[in-house]
Amino acid sequence: MAQYVIYKYEFVSSGTKSLFQPSGERASIDTPESMSEYFGRELAKKGKLNLYRTKKTGEPTVYPNDIIRSCGGVTVMRVCNVKHVTLVHQYQERVEETNPWCNVIIDARPDVAQIAIERSGAFGGNTDKVRDILQESLHAALSPLGFTVEIRAKTRAAGFWEMVERRVFEQKDTVKRVVFDFSNPHTAGPVDAEPSMIERLSLIASLTRSMGAAKASLRMEAVKEGTLLLDRTKEDLAQMVSLCCNNGYDISVHFRQMGVYRFGNRAHAVYDIEENLINDFNNGQAVIGKAEDETAYALIDKLDDIREQTKGYEDAKKIDNRGKRKHRRAV
Repeated sequence: MAQYVIYKYEFVSSGTKSLFQPSGERASIDTPESMSEYFGRELAKKGKLNLYRTKKTGEPTVYPNDIIRSCGGVTVMRVCNVKHVTLVHQYQERVEETNPWCNVIIDARPDVAQIAIERSGAFGGNTDKVRDILQESLHAALSPLGFTVEIRAKTRAAGFWEMVERRVFEQKDTVKRVVFDFSNPHTAGPVDAEPSMIERLSLIASLTRSMGAAKASLRMEAVKEGTLLLDRTKEDLAQMVSLCCNNGYDISVHFRQMGVYRFGNRAHAVYDIEENLINDFNNGQAVIGKAEDETAYALIDKLDDIREQTKGYEDAKKIDNRGKRKHRRAV
């Protein structure tokens, strides 16, 4: 069993398209949703991606990788690091390249858009290094189509509430300001949120779009000597926190005594994914789904569980523990 850090990716319209782009794609890709569909199709067709990271010198380091399997919008790939080791044989030293790797799972299903990156020794346990490689490489590949990509670590809303309650109730601090940062859903997406939540953001999104902005913030201030009430039982507030945590947006809480706490920068969502789930997916070993003619993969079920748990909305509304359900038989 290995630990995976969960990320949310989002396509952001740049407003400009290159003349040099895949034939026939210029007219068909004009929204974040169509870009997401295109990305999923490309992953299913390719055996590997052109992954690199530019050094400070301006020279790129190319990272070997292989797409092991892509099915149902989910892709499992291996991303290799590039290291050099010194070997000694018969008193002679020679330097050879070694390519330790980690698993990367891209969930490109509609409205999901999440990535699970294995925390392994291949990249020193730092999954953000792999995220940076993917982000720079995908940006270069998608920019001719008029889009860039942002990959942000997801957080658990439960962790946010634990932090707030510890500071307010245990440390007796007060909240003077809260700032929610999020993208404009008209120019960036897909946004993983309930339709009702996206609808409530429509006014802010409309204003953001009219000003030509890609991002917006919702800022709330307390009265001079008062405090803001952050209560997880308030459904509207819980949904806003869930929106930010599940899409990797920052939440800044300004305490009077302890200063500002930017939750999105600190608390990554980390989950265990069993190796056998990945192996079964790679080998096409499915399990029977809900209907007799429907096949499913335990790995996709696990990704669904992680998606629900990263929403963290179970604090205000209980969800089923789907991880404990039994599959009837393998096929």
